[in-house]
Amino acid sequence: MGISVAICDDHPVFRAGIAGIFNQDEDIEKTYEAGDIEELENLLAENSVDLVLLDVELPGETGLEALPRLSQELPVLMLSAFDDARRIKQAMEAGAKGYVRKDANPDELVQAAKDALMGETVLDPSLAIKLAQSLRREPDEMEFVKRVSALSPRHREVLALIANGESNKGIGRTLGISEGTAKNHVVRILQLLNMPDRTKLALALVRYNVEF
Repeated sequence: MGISVAICDDHPVFRAGIAGIFNQDEDIEKTYEAGDIEELENLLAENSVDLVLLDVELPGETGLEALPRLSQELPVLMLSAFDDARRIKQAMEAGAKGYVRKDANPDELVQAAKDALMGETVLDPSLAIKLAQSLRREPDEMEFVKRVSALSPRHREVLALIANGESNKGIGRTLGISEGTAKNHVVRILQLLNMPDRTKLALALVRYNVEF
């Protein structure tokens, strides 16, 4: 019996194009299409599917959010226009069999699907390099996040305002404190987080996706 593939992407033209590529392969028996997670899960409940190609970004529940649940039931290959290391790492940790860029060669995409079905981890060499570089940075990220989590509630309030680009005067106005007190808080936060200045601090907050 041939392979059946479900393609979940919110762009109908792109989705149809991927389905067309798979339908041309003699090993692919059936392709299904869904525009969001709800539609995908309804489809999976009514049809036998061997593999899901899942877009990372979807309206409503995203592919990454649904991935841990879906990957428990069947193999999932992530498909995305984004190739940043954070998304790749999150997808692989959540159970994805692989991560493929949307601009991949059609033959490579079909082969990636077949490899995923065989239990292989599918990751383009360029994506693997990005992931490896990210993992090498991980200790620094973990240390930074650990230091942020140890800040006092007041310092976290100030940190959130720094992330929003507020000046010392703006921080003081927002928190109802003097500009001098705000400056003292900022200096102390830089010391606690081992950051040389507020610009590098703001960049680190963005790079490590720190939430407040």
